[in-house]
Amino acid sequence: AFANASPAFAATLTRTDLTTVGSPTTAGLTLVKTVNKPTAAPSEIITYTLAYANQSSEPLANIIISDATPAFTTFVAVSNGPLPQSLTSLTVTAPATGASGPVQWTFIGALAPGSSGTVSFQVRLQ
Repeated sequence: AFANASPAFAATLTRTDLTTVGSPTTAGLTLVKTVNKPTAAPSEIITYTLAYANQSSEPLANIIISDATPAFTTFVAVSNGPLPQSLTSLTVTAPATGASGPVQWTFIGALAPGSSGTVSFQVRLQ
């Protein structure tokens, strides 16, 4: 936290995360990460959403999506959208509320070709 700075401190940070598992021409699992606010102030809560999709012609098994609370944030909550029919369950590992650390979604079953879904987590800016 900065007080009485002259001139006031300000920064704009941008980050794009795109992960593709497989070769670029025959990609299997794709992940796209988005954030719900273009800017946020200290103490505000922001939500990161990771959209996953099977772009291949074969089912994908043993899917684990891993992320982490960014620097200068603390964990608030985790959630997921409806599971595609081909995935039978989901286990989530996350830090305690107010802590920092890794967030992990472990899927049980196989993600069918063309299937997709979302997982998300919220953090509070320090």
